[in-house]
Amino acid sequence: MRSVPLILLLTCFFSLNMLLTACKPASQQPVPEPQAAAEPLPLANTDCVLKVGFDAWEPYHYLGQGQTAMGMDIEILQSLATEMQCELQLQQDAWTTLLAKLQSGEIDLLPGASRSAERAQFAWFSEPYRQEQFVLYTRADNELAFTDIPTLLAAGHKIGLVSDYYYGAEIDSLYGSMPEAFVNAQIAELNIVRLLDEDISAVLEDNFVATAMLRRKGLEQQIVPHNLSLPASDVHLMLSKASVSEAQLLELNNAINRLKQNGSLAEILQRYQL
Repeated sequence: MRSVPLILLLTCFFSLNMLLTACKPASQQPVPEPQAAAEPLPLANTDCVLKVGFDAWEPYHYLGQGQTAMGMDIEILQSLATEMQCELQLQQDAWTTLLAKLQSGEIDLLPGASRSAERAQFAWFSEPYRQEQFVLYTRADNELAFTDIPTLLAAGHKIGLVSDYYYGAEIDSLYGSMPEAFVNAQIAELNIVRLLDEDISAVLEDNFVATAMLRRKGLEQQIVPHNLSLPASDVHLMLSKASVSEAQLLELNNAINRLKQNGSLAEILQRYQL
């Protein structure tokens, strides 16, 4: 949504007959171990290459053992590549760097993106392929008895965000009117450190991501979800207008819809339900 919070690859070509291209409410149960994404099968025609960027955002996309790209979105991308008979070229980098590469056309596609007017100036957005929800997380020993985020901020509390993620209209507005109430970080882990050090009072994070991160670091007892959360929102694949045409976008949307209709997309999402 990978979303902000205000806080990325389809260099594709067409042959005569085929397309060559190409940021969920949850409970607190343990998430199943994610499966490594299958390597793309060799194709008879390897001119179709999808250049995809991803940041470290477990369980959606991250590097696992052997520096293998893993996660929910990686599996979805692999399925789309197979559906479109394309090869994926995956590269990991920081989200802010990936956004710049997408804007220039150096990469073609970024997963886990939220639609915004600013991004729409340089990117196409696919049909939504999943949803995400951001939840407020606090220290277990810090009871924040607030019923909404504006009141919490008005009381002097600060919230940690990840730079260039998009959290939605409400946070966008609050950030514009009182930027001093937010602290930005390049990666989510830095927000967790600041929360433990009491430099900030809360963190806004995707509930899947926060659950995986806190479990991995053994911090489930120290950092807990607050009752405040943002509305669930649609998540899209974001494609570079510098390297991807509207016709290619349509071809990708058709592939997404086929995965929805044959149940493949739902099967992947189900494996990651908390």
